[in-house]
Amino acid sequence: MQSALDAYALRQQTIAKNIANATSIDYIPEKVKFEEFFQQGKISATGIKTDELHIDIGKALTNSVKPIKEQADIPKAEILFSGESHVNIDKEMAELAKNQIRFRLVSRTLKNYMLALQTAITGIIK
Repeated sequence: MQSALDAYALRQQTIAKNIANATSIDYIPEKVKFEEFFQQGKISATGIKTDELHIDIGKALTNSVKPIKEQADIPKAEILFSGESHVNIDKEMAELAKNQIRFRLVSRTLKNYMLALQTAITGIIK
């Protein structure tokens, strides 16, 4: 959850930078990759295989996933969409809203986890 919060905070900064540079000529927007690592199977199980027919074993390495900041791919139809730059302000605002929802979900999940730990330790339900 800490990696997710870090990724969403970095994404928030990156989107804000893209929006701030919406009128800058020749500015190339950036994006943060994080969820893609989970979707593309970049996280693999670990273990020792003694035979190629064995199934991969071990714990998935989700703690090693870190967000990466890179230049955004700009579809040909969106090049110079705003007239001066490559920033599509509507797309950036939609990404900002999605990022805010994701951040709130993870932070609330983390809050509930911490409350559950506190309840388990103290025995007092809040």
